[in-house]
Amino acid sequence: MHRFLILFLAGVFLPAHILAQVLDVEAEKVVRRGDRIEASGRVVVRGEGILLRANYVVFDTVTEDLWAAGDCHLEEEGGEMDAHILYYNNRRKDLRLEQGTVFVYADPIVISGRTIVRYGEDVYEGEDITYTPCLGRPPDWSIAAGTLNAPLEGYGSVYNARFRVRNIPILYVPYLLFPLKLERQSGLLFPGFGHSTDTGYRTEIPLYIVLGRSMDATITPTHLSDRGLLWAGEFRYRLDEEREGFIYGESLFDKRGGEVMQGGVEATIPDHRWLLKARQTGGSLTWDINLVSHADYLRDIGPFYGDEQEWKDSATTAGFEDDDDLEELVSRVQWNISNRKFSANLSGQWKQDLTVEDNDRTLQELPRLRARMRPQKISHTPVLLTSDLTTVRVYSRDWIEAVKNNGEIELSWPISLYPYLTVLPSFAEIYRDTFITDHREVFEDDTFREHWQERSILLTTALYSERFAGGLYHQAVPSVSWVYLSRYGGNYDRNDPQDIFPDLLGNDDWEKEFDMNLSLENYLRNPSGRSLAELTVSRSYSYIDDDWKFFEARARLNPVSWFSAEHTNRFGREPFRPYATHEHWSRLTLRDARGDELYAAEEYVRPAVNDRERSGDATKSAYAGVNAKLIGGFSARYEIEYDFLDRRYEHSRQGLSYASQCWSVDLYREVEPSEGERPRETTISLLVNLLGFGQILSAEQEFEAGR
Repeated sequence: MHRFLILFLAGVFLPAHILAQVLDVEAEKVVRRGDRIEASGRVVVRGEGILLRANYVVFDTVTEDLWAAGDCHLEEEGGEMDAHILYYNNRRKDLRLEQGTVFVYADPIVISGRTIVRYGEDVYEGEDITYTPCLGRPPDWSIAAGTLNAPLEGYGSVYNARFRVRNIPILYVPYLLFPLKLERQSGLLFPGFGHSTDTGYRTEIPLYIVLGRSMDATITPTHLSDRGLLWAGEFRYRLDEEREGFIYGESLFDKRGGEVMQGGVEATIPDHRWLLKARQTGGSLTWDINLVSHADYLRDIGPFYGDEQEWKDSATTAGFEDDDDLEELVSRVQWNISNRKFSANLSGQWKQDLTVEDNDRTLQELPRLRARMRPQKISHTPVLLTSDLTTVRVYSRDWIEAVKNNGEIELSWPISLYPYLTVLPSFAEIYRDTFITDHREVFEDDTFREHWQERSILLTTALYSERFAGGLYHQAVPSVSWVYLSRYGGNYDRNDPQDIFPDLLGNDDWEKEFDMNLSLENYLRNPSGRSLAELTVSRSYSYIDDDWKFFEARARLNPVSWFSAEHTNRFGREPFRPYATHEHWSRLTLRDARGDELYAAEEYVRPAVNDRERSGDATKSAYAGVNAKLIGGFSARYEIEYDFLDRRYEHSRQGLSYASQCWSVDLYREVEPSEGERPRETTISLLVNLLGFGQILSAEQEFEAGR
């Protein structure tokens, strides 16, 4: 193996504008003929930012031209190339490949072709080109073209473009024009196609518009074969490192609008439907706006923005993963200011009830003002002072208008005997009132005032065992607290019209409390402090009812990464049942490093004692699912829920998905139970996503039993 060192010295052998370069050439045979170096047999050329391997290489030391043939492989910063024949200029970075492939690391991008030419680092040309972000052979999908002209910082053109899946052509476009600039460019994005039972066939062609360095917009006209032309638009912006947001809207003049019968009454479905979503995060002023034209918009058509999961409620209290349609949309605008001692918040909240056709009885909070003083130490004392003031205008279009005020001042004295005991006594005075400003006939009076007092004390400690096997140790945290909340005056009789405070908002329902709460938390921790097992038992005693409330026991296990379990049980004394379970739920999960997962959950809520019929909140159901990774990027998922009281399957879902480096397909079938006279509903959906293009195909078909 011969080795050649080629040194170019600026101002000696070459003109002054040529920089000094060093190339190291290794080959089985190296011959120099004048200004040219000829190497053959396992040739390796190394230099600053370049590595070339080939069977045969000729190098011109004056022009810095490299000609290579036979299994050529060239690596430079940011990418690598393979070709049968290769030309490369080390000074200008000109490049020509025959029967070659270019691989760009960052995106990634793979370009193959009969010929690929690069002039400097600015212009690409080629014939019989194939472009793909997929790294497999053959690629999962690609775009093939007859000829390519792609000037960097200009507009590229492609003739005879074919979109291919594997090696099968799917779509043909005779001519494409696209930007090849370092900055974002306005233009058409990849079209999307789909089908749904509600909307029919869907075709959309997004138009992307650059409005500035930190602003852009996307306008998407979408043709729905069964509903008409839907316009969707999104405006995105970033104000600084913290503040960013977007505004999104949909508008449709629905072909299905008209008159329908609802409970014997003829009602009008609006022809014009619209959706508005806006969000800003970061900074002092934030908002999250969610509005639709009427209640059935999300269920009937559904949003075309983002993931459908964003418009669902997830019930997780019992370990189940059922997804229900949202019952209300909440819009909120909030402005915050704060410093070390004080914080203030001015907000407005608007709720849109999706279970009715209007929002006449949905209470809004416009505006709400809250000012809070953080805990401050009173001079020359260990006592902390905290205060909180809130005022809110409650509004409903046809029901009521009111102004509500709350004021609270709290004194606390934290005492810490570290590490043995922490004691926190506190005392609070609370004032609240409600002034009814409209529709006073709903209540006996138009002014309501209350004065409350709260006293509490919390005692807690943490006990640690000695280290034992493997450095594990046990931590126990016992705690006890007393809470007394009472109102000055009044008899707490909800049936007394003189003793009623209007419950307008969800947190208005206050009752006298005098409780003692006991809890014992146990943790088994590893040497790093991570909890491997937990057991918590708690119970409360009511001095007012002179009775103990239910025990609540909660256990969690997570000793290894592939296993986790959780169980909660509420139990206590009941007539004829000394210690009966009132409710419990459990969840068990097994998973492996490959991604396989098996999970199961159960929920039980016992109906009221002596009820012959099942009570409304009685529950006895089980939920199970499996997610299995199959071969070749395929995975299968199966989920099912069974209601033991109704003796029926509540929900089931089966899915088959394929995921690779550059695309994914998700096919699933979902079955919902019948409700009342409504038949059982089955939905079959197909989603296709491509790397760089997002979701390009979605199809959804619904079937009802008996049809």
